[in-house]
Amino acid sequence: MRHFASIRAVGLAWPLLATLAQCATIARKMMPATLLGLDEGLEIIENMRARGESIHTPGLGEAHCPIHWMRFGEGPDCVLLHGGHGSWMHWLNLIPLLSGHYRLWIPDLPGFGASGDMLTPAETGFMAQALILALDHLGVSERSFTLGGFSFGGLVAGQMLAQGAPVQSLRLVGSAGMGMRPEKAIDMLLWQRARSPEDLLEAYRHNLKALMLHRDEDINALALAIHAESCRQTRWRSREASHQAGLRDIIRQARVPVHAVWGLQDPTMDPKRLTTWWDESISAKGETRQSLSLWDDCGHWIMHQSADKLASWFKEHA
Repeated sequence: MRHFASIRAVGLAWPLLATLAQCATIARKMMPATLLGLDEGLEIIENMRARGESIHTPGLGEAHCPIHWMRFGEGPDCVLLHGGHGSWMHWLNLIPLLSGHYRLWIPDLPGFGASGDMLTPAETGFMAQALILALDHLGVSERSFTLGGFSFGGLVAGQMLAQGAPVQSLRLVGSAGMGMRPEKAIDMLLWQRARSPEDLLEAYRHNLKALMLHRDEDINALALAIHAESCRQTRWRSREASHQAGLRDIIRQARVPVHAVWGLQDPTMDPKRLTTWWDESISAKGETRQSLSLWDDCGHWIMHQSADKLASWFKEHA
């Protein structure tokens, strides 16, 4: 009897628990947009969103994951993949600079932003497959395209190339997947533990400084709004895959041009190890289609703080 009474008690309490959980979820989702004083940044995001077209591709293949895309501009196709704890907004500052030169296709990766979640295990190979099928559905794969990836998105872009996507050239921006992180740990705060809007905003600001942007002046209302909006919608945990070195072999074996850039102040990359590896594995083979650039006074999120320079880099290697 005691067992059934316990079940009955839990059953009676469940609606209340569910309601409290729902309220907590709603509060967490609303907090970045309504309580952090980031209206200026949010307005810039909404204005950019209005300039593009929002598209949803259906769940396809094993992953069966609906994917949200933003499309901007006209010209040759260029697909851009965002980083971990990100969304299409990671590329926001670059969009107006490239949309007159390319037709930009920028998804929220599966498990991020407004896209769905995959039915398959959370592996980058399945994510790459889902994106390839979505591009087939959109008709983009009928012609070759430029593929760019930032941070975690660079690793996924490499997987797409390895799986046979019709990539014309690969652009890696502060890419993960090289296994060359410095020994010094990055001091990040768990923003999920914040107990007030002020604490949450401080955690976002701290993490942007520690990981993404080394100059204080670049941690502005737009950067904070993008980070806040993207973090609250992230379900995929990308850290483990990002720390691995799977991208190296993909670059070595690539039969298309690969152009890569990192900031010298990027805390996710050891520039000495990277330069040594590139010289020995790429340059020593006389490969002229690949290039490595290291930019001073640049952190991890290059397209936010050096958008003009990065846009010129994209066009230079077109």
